[in-house]
Amino acid sequence: MNGTKFLAVHTDARPTMDFTQERELIESGGGILKLTQASNEEGLISNVKDAHGLLVLGAQITRRVIEAMPKCQVIIRYGVGLDTLDIPAATEHGIVVAHFPDFCQPEVANQAILLLLACAKKLTMLDQAVRSGVWRPGPLGPMGAIEGETLGLVAFGNIARTVVPRAKALGLNVIAWDPYVGEGVFRSFGVERVVEMNELLHRSDYVSIHAPLTESTRGLISEEQFRLMKPTAYIINTARGPVIDENALITALHANEIAGAGLDVFEIEPLLSSSPLTQMDNVVLMPHSASYSDASFASMQRRVGETILGIMQGHWPEYVANSHVIPRAQLSKQN
Repeated sequence: MNGTKFLAVHTDARPTMDFTQERELIESGGGILKLTQASNEEGLISNVKDAHGLLVLGAQITRRVIEAMPKCQVIIRYGVGLDTLDIPAATEHGIVVAHFPDFCQPEVANQAILLLLACAKKLTMLDQAVRSGVWRPGPLGPMGAIEGETLGLVAFGNIARTVVPRAKALGLNVIAWDPYVGEGVFRSFGVERVVEMNELLHRSDYVSIHAPLTESTRGLISEEQFRLMKPTAYIINTARGPVIDENALITALHANEIAGAGLDVFEIEPLLSSSPLTQMDNVVLMPHSASYSDASFASMQRRVGETILGIMQGHWPEYVANSHVIPRAQLSKQN
């Protein structure tokens, strides 16, 4: 780099977060970590224009942002999802896109089960009742037994597979739909493969969403799908908000087409306080926090720092989303 120090820019550094691990690793290789925040695309472009590496939590990295970074070699997404990054634009500009598809699988699986149990046992409603001095607001039913009921997994990737043993420990029957996964994978986890998603929706007492957000999955669960579900069924989403058509969900809840929902993600985040979802006692809401544990985030921050350090040393990242990219930097795939 002709004596120029490698500049790693964090696009949306939260004041409450400690970036000691990233800073120590990056500075150990002679680089610089710059922590930034921006409220709009123009501010983001101003912050990142000189970056050699980009560290991204949730910022939207659009084509305009990418075109404004002539020195950038790598974009690193904290976590699994890539829907906030314009990967084709990054690839065109020789920028490697790294992420961590093995991150936080147990945490998100735990959150899915937490939301399922909270819905099934009406935790939010009962907690609020007791706090307000009402003992056993009735009737408690309908309330399923959980054991012997059916959990349907929409998509059967790593997190959904991590849900399986947890669900089976509760006595749930697990079925799954995923047109991209072979029969052998379902069989190895002892999960029944359902060929049509509509059948899964019709049979399930709990539907848990685990699909990534793509053009084909946006609005995957909408009016027609809610009408197929049991009126006693709950929908759980720990994946991405726009996989569910939120207006259709609200309509289905008002019409009692389904019994309730457990949501960690939303079409627009943060969820507006004026959303009808906030007024429903059969909906459990969480602030896109499924991935969090102290251990998981400490590990993630270390791995992000190590990835930047590796790039500075000429090494290819462990997980690259655009592996066919011709990188701007000379990178070896032999770490």
